[in-house]
Formats: sequence, C-alpha cells, structure tokens
Amino acid sequence: MNPLFALVTYGLKHQWIVDPNPSLHKLLQLYNLPLSPFKMVDEPIDLVMEKLLDLGFDLGLFEPNTLNERDAFEAYLFDFVMPSPSETKMTFLRLYQQNRRKAFDYLYHLSMDVNYIKTKRIAQNVSFHYPSIYGTIDLTINLSKPEKDPKDIAKALEQKDVPKTGPKCLICKENEHNYDNARMNLRIIPITLYKRLWHFQYSPYAYYNEHCIILSDDHTPMKMCEETFHYLLDFIDYNPDYFIGSNADIPIVGGSILDHDHFQGGKHHFPIESAKIIKSYQIQDLTLSHIYWPLSTIRLTSQNRDTLLKVSKRILNQWRTYDHEALDIISKSYGLHNTITPIARKVNDAYQIDIILRNNRVNEVYPEGIFHPHRDVQHIKKENIGLIEAMGLAILPGRLKTELAKGLDFILHGTIYPELAIHQPWLNALKQSNQVHNMADLEAAVGDKFKTVLEHAGVFKLNDSGIQAMDEFIQSCIR
Repeated sequence: MNPLFALVTYGLKHQWIVDPNPSLHKLLQLYNLPLSPFKMVDEPIDLVMEKLLDLGFDLGLFEPNTLNERDAFEAYLFDFVMPSPSETKMTFLRLYQQNRRKAFDYLYHLSMDVNYIKTKRIAQNVSFHYPSIYGTIDLTINLSKPEKDPKDIAKALEQKDVPKTGPKCLICKENEHNYDNARMNLRIIPITLYKRLWHFQYSPYAYYNEHCIILSDDHTPMKMCEETFHYLLDFIDYNPDYFIGSNADIPIVGGSILDHDHFQGGKHHFPIESAKIIKSYQIQDLTLSHIYWPLSTIRLTSQNRDTLLKVSKRILNQWRTYDHEALDIISKSYGLHNTITPIARKVNDAYQIDIILRNNRVNEVYPEGIFHPHRDVQHIKKENIGLIEAMGLAILPGRLKTELAKGLDFILHGTIYPELAIHQPWLNALKQSNQVHNMADLEAAVGDKFKTVLEHAGVFKLNDSGIQAMDEFIQSCIR
C-alpha cells in the first residue's frame, strides 16, 4: 500500500487535493486492496510510479507491458490526484486575471509534475551548436520520443475494426482526459483568437523551452489565409512572453500534422531572430527587412498592428501567384505550390512577423521537392523542413547518435560498419579531409550539412540573382 499512500501524498504536497481519502479509496479499489486509513509516505515520485506500474501489470490492469501502455496507465494514475480538467481551467483563468505569468507557470509546472511533459526523456536528447555564416544554428538529436513498439502495433491491428470515437488526431481537444493516447493527465485551456475558439496546451516532447501548441477547436485542415495573421497577433497580445508560428499548409514544406489547424509557440529565442539584415524598406510606420537567412524571409516590425496586418496580407496574396521560372518558382501546375511559414513575436513594444516564403513543387531532378532537402543531405535530414527547423533548430532522428559514434570510429580507426552505408560517401570525404578528430568536429560537420538543408529550402537563394529577385518581389508588395 505504501506506493499508493505515496502517490496521494504527492497530490497533497502539490495542493491538488485537500482530502486524501476520496483519491485513496479509488486507488485501493483499482488495485483490489482493502480500505485502509491514510498515512503520509514521502517517496520520489518516479520510484513510486515504477512500483505502481509493475504491480498494475502483474494484476492485469493494463497490457502489453510496453512503454506506450505504461505511459497511458501512469497518466491514468496521476489523474486520481491532480486537478480535473474543469478545475485546471478555472484556476488558470483566475490566475491569468491576476498575473499572466503565474497562469502559464501554473499550467507548465502542473504538466511537468504529472509527467505529461516528459522532462527526463527530453534530457536524453543530444544538443549542440554550429557557427554558420548565417549565425549560430542549434541542433538536437531527438532521443526522447519513443518509437512504436511492435506489440503496440499488433494491439492496434487487433482493434482496427472497433468503431473509432473521440479524437481524430493526436492534437484534437478530445485528447484531454483520454486514456488511449496516454492523455489522462493532459490539461488544456480554451482561448479566443480573432473571434474563433482555440485551445492551448504544452507539448509532451518539448523541442525547446515551454513548447506549446495552440489548436483549433474543430478538426479542420491547416489553412494559410489572411485571418492567420490576426490569430498570430491576438495570441502575442494574450501572452507577449511567447512567440507563435505556423507550419505551412501544404505537403513537403509543411509539418507532420496537416489535417488539424494549429500553431506552435513557446518561450524560446531561435537563431532566425538574430539574423542580419540584407536590405530594409520603410512603409509608413512599418520597417520591412529582407534578412540574411537561408530560407527566404521577410521581416515586418511595427507598433501599428493595422499596418502590419495590411502589409502581411499583401505579401501572402502576392506570393500565392508569384512565378519566376528561371529560379524554378512556379505557383501553380499540378496544384497550388506557393505558401508561407509565418512567425510572430513581440520585440519591446513592437509587433514583429517573419514571413518565410515556401514552395512545394517537385520535378524529375528533385522528386522529393525542389525546395526540400536534396538527396545528398537526406542521410542527415530527409523529413519536412517545418516551422522549428525553419527558425534554425534542427530536430534530427535519434538513429544519428549511434551512427555518429560509429562514423567517428570509422574516421579515426577505419572500422567498417555496414549499417553506415547511407553515410559512407560523406564519411569518406571527412576521413580524407583529416579535419575530424573528435565528436565535436563530427557534430560541426553535421551542422554544416544542416546549413545546406536549410539552403535547399530557400526559394530565393542568397546569390546576386536570388537577392535581386527578392528585392523585386518586395517592391511589388509595397508599391
């Protein structure tokens, strides 16, 4: 019984519950244990949960004994001692009226304390930096998000004919308090952006500080439109401490979830924010800049929200139909190809929007995408270059940790590993250059590859013809 007492003690210490008995009685009933008077037991919560999960599996309370199923049952257990969804919303709104920062701190720390935000797994990620010609680029080898266990896949196949109810995707609001997606400990907050209902939550596998998701109330597809800019600016009025941005709304240059309209935000400084300026233009009380960044980016800064919205909408609409065949930019062929990745933030008292121009066309030379990582860099990164990468934070696959260790062994000692075949031309070149002597040198080589990844995604290359074309495009938007 001690682990159950310890879990209830944890809820009491965090002031989530006042009376221990209702939670304790439900937990004792779940574990088929006799009622017993409560006593305080103070143990590390990670150890407590391991004991309760092991016992739960032995009792047949969940199966199979995989990481995903253990996560789901752990979230279920935390739900016994944490505030309910309605209580969490009321507390957040009450705190927000008193002090905005206290409200977000409350939800953020609650999400960590119940292990919805997987802080210990996130700490396993490998992070390093690369001093590129565009400024420092950040890179993370993502080890925190678990791969699918074959047993979980088999279980899903067994249930494939069961009528699906509840959430249609992993970010629907119906995931809150949902067992199947290990979300019994998820708490979300409703917010209104430009007269439309959205929901705010934190990301369980945070890629950066206070990584959050703002999701549409309805399960509707991603859509880049004039209203998008209103949503962005409304959110940074709601919380000026955070940035907010959106993946593009079309395949190849968009994110991994295109069927549910959403934004991402957080309290983080990204490399793109420090980019140098190539050329600036003044439009009334707004400064427009073409910044020196591998993805073609226009930065708008103004204290006048109306001016900012007007110019942002004009850029989006002009870009939708922009063509420059000499640069392989064609807006319409087998579909619509031009869209944007927008990012908004507050800088002192001014609004700032970065508009990254995107195009998802393919051709025979680049069947995965003309402005997508080309095949010579796909051994490092072949996935879509979405919002986070576009801002200068590489999210690299977890396989790279072991592959880089073996790659360094090859460079230094000539050890051959058949599984490194996809990296072999690159490793051969690095070995011949005699410039890689340790892991830091090899990580720098990865950083250089990711710099090239970002360059591939830029529609206006940072050469004379690309800079001139960008200038002509901007001029067409501000006349």
